[in-house]
Amino acid sequence: MKPLATTCQAPDQRLISLQSTCLIALCFREQALAVAPLLEQTGLSLSDLETPTRLITPEQEQQVFANAARVSASPLLALQLGQRMRVSAYGQLGYAMLSAPTLGEALNVMLAFPVLLGSYFRLSLEPLSSGLIALRADQYHENPALQLFNIELCLSSIKAMLDDALGQPLALTAVHLSTPQPAHSADYERYFGTCTVTSAQAAERLVFECAALQASLPLADPVTHFEARRQCQAAQDNFSTHALSPLVSHLCAQLEQQLEAPPSLTQLAEQLHCTTRTLRRHLQKAGCGYQQLLDRLRFQRAKLLLNRQQLPIYAIAEELGFSETASFRHAFLRWSGTTPRAWRQGQTLGETNL
Repeated sequence: MKPLATTCQAPDQRLISLQSTCLIALCFREQALAVAPLLEQTGLSLSDLETPTRLITPEQEQQVFANAARVSASPLLALQLGQRMRVSAYGQLGYAMLSAPTLGEALNVMLAFPVLLGSYFRLSLEPLSSGLIALRADQYHENPALQLFNIELCLSSIKAMLDDALGQPLALTAVHLSTPQPAHSADYERYFGTCTVTSAQAAERLVFECAALQASLPLADPVTHFEARRQCQAAQDNFSTHALSPLVSHLCAQLEQQLEAPPSLTQLAEQLHCTTRTLRRHLQKAGCGYQQLLDRLRFQRAKLLLNRQQLPIYAIAEELGFSETASFRHAFLRWSGTTPRAWRQGQTLGETNL
């Protein structure tokens, strides 16, 4: 077996597919729930759901998650969604995992292509004592109010993928959570099997025996595996190119230096020595508009600045080009579903739990 890829971190600057959003919409339709509320404040329309390969930003997807959690009455929604994200839904990544010779190789593939996996966590394999190993998820930087939702979606979807690859349920010895114990943790057995659920840990973990890494997979095929891995690499390279074409990368760099007083699209085009039409065309290919990109860069900068506990929120608002703190507060609420103060408190609480 090749050395295991021990770490997988999706890049900050990325675009993702509508796959999860379409799955949530499908679940809502099955429960006779209206789908339109899922898309509120996302800039997406119902017609967009007809093209699952369309690319959206992480902020758009997180807003869908926030809307789904608000509309759905079920605390198990994220677990249910994760369980339905079977390995075949991941295209060539799924085929590469299914055709791997062992479970360890399947994990190697999963960790090698973070863009195709689309996780909001850094994923890694963590050796533990007593012959145990863990699939560890940490470094969550999204909305604190959606932390448990994202944790449960991540862990349950990975468990479903590994079960599919193995051809039978992977026996877990424990599930670790960095959050307090959920009120519905008694239902975890339905999604993770009989195992210990421990809260307030340093990271999220799926813990299992090291021997499972050597388990042969029922659909192993070296030719299919080689070809699927080759296509995974090409797809990941294409995603990176699509999300960050040279002009869009240059545009991002220019904007990041001018967030305190953002230029107009016309002014940016002049700075980049191109026409406004050319700039719009490249942004369209990247799947976003100018205001959407500006909001995304502001949101990323805001999250970094809010981690500086001594920096007043009014100063953050000024650094991001907002003339009034109230305007920044309203924008941040639209981006994240929570206020800057609540976000900062949530981050502090998360650090306390580690």
